Amino acid sequence: MYRVMIVDDNMANLIMARKTLDDEYEVIPVSSGISALECLNDMPELPDLVLLDVDMPNVNGFQVISEMKHVPKLAGIPIIFLTAQDDDATELEGYNLGAIDYIRKPYTANLLKKRVDIQFRLLSQQRKLEDMNKSLNYLVRDKNKKNVELQYSIVDMFVNILAKRNSYAGSHARRVEKYMDILISAMLRSGRYNLTADDGITICFAAKIHDIGKLCIADQYLNDAKNNRMDEVEHKTVMSHTTLGADILSEVTQLNAGGNNFMRFAYNMCRSHHERWDGSGFPEGLAGEKIPMEARALAIVNTYDNLRNNAVEGRALSHEEACMKIRLMKYTCFDGGMVDLFLSVENDIKNIAG
Repeated sequence: MYRVMIVDDNMANLIMARKTLDDEYEVIPVSSGISALECLNDMPELPDLVLLDVDMPNVNGFQVISEMKHVPKLAGIPIIFLTAQDDDATELEGYNLGAIDYIRKPYTANLLKKRVDIQFRLLSQQRKLEDMNKSLNYLVRDKNKKNVELQYSIVDMFVNILAKRNSYAGSHARRVEKYMDILISAMLRSGRYNLTADDGITICFAAKIHDIGKLCIADQYLNDAKNNRMDEVEHKTVMSHTTLGADILSEVTQLNAGGNNFMRFAYNMCRSHHERWDGSGFPEGLAGEKIPMEARALAIVNTYDNLRNNAVEGRALSHEEACMKIRLMKYTCFDGGMVDLFLSVENDIKNIAG
């Protein structure tokens, strides 16, 4: 049952309103503006509608609605003004303060009942729409959750396939995701990059499949690359993993007409993580900020992991040696600002790398 509070200093009006509305609504009669405010502030269950007389001593109706609009829990209660005044200025003032309707005195019981009924029909429709929107939001959130879960499953599937073909590639993908999480968090804290927290989560997750193109390259070539035994043909073939991976993701992306941040980030990182800041990288020779931001970040952590785990000059490098090499490649291979951020969190990187 809807609840109606009627505020009027005229006892006859209160009695008439209560008799008129009592059959269908719970009526709360209040005889002054001060009492109305006290009652509203103390009520555990607020009214669904307030009928508010304008012309009351001490605290008038305009003062009551002004006070209500400054109290969050009261601000949304619909208010119908009641007044004997017959001028446009009074009516306009009521609407400006937030009233939804205006009833002039003297009014009949039938008119009062009809105006209240109309407002509750509107309120009922509004609440139905709100319930529908909530249900739709739940459905959308559930669908999005399932889409994210599917993305995680697909990514993990590709990482597992990489690991079965090449154990280093699988473990490399998982380490890179962790390093990216640290670097992206530093980038978010810096406020220098157009990143949201959700973007950061998606980028770190998508980084795991930056080497997906290696699934298209023969094992022999990958093994020769690991052991630094590649000839020129093998070298070009292994370099093509960037475009091969991007092509795979591009085909998937075309099926998704609505666009998808995960696929966009994954595509950019697949294709551009071997581009260099000075333009000497591959596959396109992009330079500076023409290289996608997520690919510039990935290039740093990808190189760090390769230095730590692949033989360089006959041995894998220590954390300190790898950081020194990255520092020396600032503004040649890497975005200098990102290198500074990477080095600012190098202890966190070291704790993960071991």
